[in-house]
Amino acid sequence: MYSVVVRRTAAAILAATCALGTISCSGDDTGPVVVVGGDSTTESVLLAEIYSQALERAGTDSTVVTGSSTPLADLDAGRIAVLPARNGALVDRWNPSSPARTPDEVVAALNSSLPQGISVSDAADGTDPRVADTHGATTEKSARTQRVVALYRSGIFDRQQLKKLNYVAGELTTDDLTDLVGQVDTGTDPAVAARAWLDAHAL
Repeated sequence: MYSVVVRRTAAAILAATCALGTISCSGDDTGPVVVVGGDSTTESVLLAEIYSQALERAGTDSTVVTGSSTPLADLDAGRIAVLPARNGALVDRWNPSSPARTPDEVVAALNSSLPQGISVSDAADGTDPRVADTHGATTEKSARTQRVVALYRSGIFDRQQLKKLNYVAGELTTDDLTDLVGQVDTGTDPAVAARAWLDAHAL
């Protein structure tokens, strides 16, 4: 079951109505609406808002639908079009025997493990919560790097839209996420927190 967090436009209302059956849908006067999904955690809701609003700033109608207990299955089935996630956790799910640990290794392992029809944005280099040494290896050798990425349905975005997703990756940090999660946990609307972060980073 889903909870629709934000409906910013008439097109977004339509998308929320259709989100359980399609990647996106459109009305008589609008183009496709990209549905960005997530689970019920504060981080997931915030990231969905950030990526959705970034796409809107590239001229893409988008809405956020979170609260799912099976967001990866929703992406695979086309019920959502975009899903923020942590790349190390995705490797754990799709290629658990992979020896990948460092940032570059995890990126390569994820790229080789993606299900058919699913693509991935750049990883947000500043969002690995673990301490890294000067060679990019982590102090926790038994754990994979965990950087934020956006999974998306292959072929749905043009170059400008993909740039927006990757601009987020270039700016987002663990400190940012920690601060944003704290704001939401103390009462700030996730959409408001995401908008302020995007404004502050000129995205």
